[in-house]
Amino acid sequence: MRLKTVFDGEIEVPDSRIITFVSPLVGFDHLARFVIYQRDPGPLFWLQSVDDSAIAFCVVAPFTAGIDPEMTIDPDDAAAIRSPGEDDIDVYTLVVLDRDLDKVRTNLRAPILVGRQSNLATQVILDDPELPICYPLKAVLTAAEQG
Repeated sequence: MRLKTVFDGEIEVPDSRIITFVSPLVGFDHLARFVIYQRDPGPLFWLQSVDDSAIAFCVVAPFTAGIDPEMTIDPDDAAAIRSPGEDDIDVYTLVVLDRDLDKVRTNLRAPILVGRQSNLATQVILDDPELPICYPLKAVLTAAEQG
């Protein structure tokens, strides 16, 4: 399918890459289908709405980016996206972008879980005060730039 994106015009996306949220992102109840893609190599991805081409969120895959948060995925959350377990789940967190690199951050307490086999997704709120709500990404982004 051809998908109009916020930043890259139209891109070709196989139907198999479309993920469907089993519960909507807060404030975006009318949107369920998204595609996750990268514009450039590095730790950042785009969560682009299939249903509304004007909506895209920056996300980071924390484990791939070298952030190793101690997240425990509830079996009920895995079941909600029809995932057999943690090995079948990709984890992303929303990124707050800013021109000031010191202010770019992510919320590790509210990850987005994506079932690799099912292509179903959900955002969960983890009840772990050790996971920061405002985790700065400057070191991750600087390391990615340096290769």
